[in-house]
Amino acid sequence: MRQNDPHTCPNFDACALVVIDMQNDFVHPKGSVSRPEALEILPATVGLTEHFRQADRHIIHVVRLYDPSGHKAEPCRRTLLENGTELVVPETWGAQIADGLIAPDAAINHEELYWGKPHPLSPKECVLYKPSWSAFHKTQLEWHLLEASANTLVVTGTWFPNCVRQTIYDAMSCHLRVMAVRDCIAGLTDKDCADLEKVGCSVMTAKEIAAQLK
Repeated sequence: MRQNDPHTCPNFDACALVVIDMQNDFVHPKGSVSRPEALEILPATVGLTEHFRQADRHIIHVVRLYDPSGHKAEPCRRTLLENGTELVVPETWGAQIADGLIAPDAAINHEELYWGKPHPLSPKECVLYKPSWSAFHKTQLEWHLLEASANTLVVTGTWFPNCVRQTIYDAMSCHLRVMAVRDCIAGLTDKDCADLEKVGCSVMTAKEIAAQLK
């Protein structure tokens, strides 16, 4: 945990939570490309999300959506989709956010998300579509954080080697203070945590962050 540097230490009074790709196809055991690590972090991520609601902080659920043809996919996933794998296809069960993270009756129009506008769930909670690995790439996330006066981003989700890591580094490139939540990021290793701390990213557990929010 790195909190002593005045330029990188988290500001809990101006923090926002981002939840990356916690969708059924990535999380649920019946999902098309799910990993057990993603299911393991779900309870802690659900708990932290609720703490952010209670603390009246901003929450952004960032999702990935793929056209069945694969033409909107990253090159490394196009063959998988072209061969018939159904992966976070709009309006399917697999594209829905995993149970517990949002209200079960929340109606999300995936086709509208393609246009890039955040879909509000409440005044301080929304869903945002990302067209590639990073939650910042060709999205309104940076602008959304500026509007929320949030200078600290708390990062959770799946999977660290691609989408989560890219989001963290892009957040630091935007001069945001960044926290990686150790028990709410699938695929995060001890070595990854050490590497993140070397570049100014704090690493904390959900319990530690919840205590600071209180």
